[in-house]
Amino acid sequence: MDSGHYAERAADLVSFQLDSVESLQARLSDRDWLRTRVETSDVRALRRFAPELRAVIDDSDSGEDRSVVRRLNALLDQHPLRPHISGHDAQTWHLHVNDSNDSVAAILIGEALYGMMLAVTELGADRFGWCAAEGCDRAFFDGTANHSKRFCCARCATRTNVAAFRQRRGAASGDVVA
Repeated sequence: MDSGHYAERAADLVSFQLDSVESLQARLSDRDWLRTRVETSDVRALRRFAPELRAVIDDSDSGEDRSVVRRLNALLDQHPLRPHISGHDAQTWHLHVNDSNDSVAAILIGEALYGMMLAVTELGADRFGWCAAEGCDRAFFDGTANHSKRFCCARCATRTNVAAFRQRRGAASGDVVA
């Protein structure tokens, strides 16, 4: 798993409603080994953590580099990482940021913080933001080389671009486009 994938998980943690065991399990549908272990305490812990992570993304989106670093360091103090290498042979070595026996919440928080920490140190503190699509409040990680990402997903980008195209086309023809 690359660091960008971990950074995307940080954006996911603040973007999706996690109000029940079932909603968290749905978010983990591709990770059976975690999905089957979700407990109510994990949902509560992630809901407590999300506002702190949102504040980091707010600062990143606003270009407040020092605040991003200060907040991340404080979160890393509260949620220390214990990285270790796992796998069966040289072709399967990979990193886990917390012990697999930790709670689901601890694992997800660790992955999010690890991803944000690497993104900030490798790409810059301004690589997280909020989707520019009208009506969308999801966060995103911008791992692009030219730092051009504005949307959380292709659907939001397409919807916004089609609306802008229709608006331009309507303005050019004198029609009002809704």
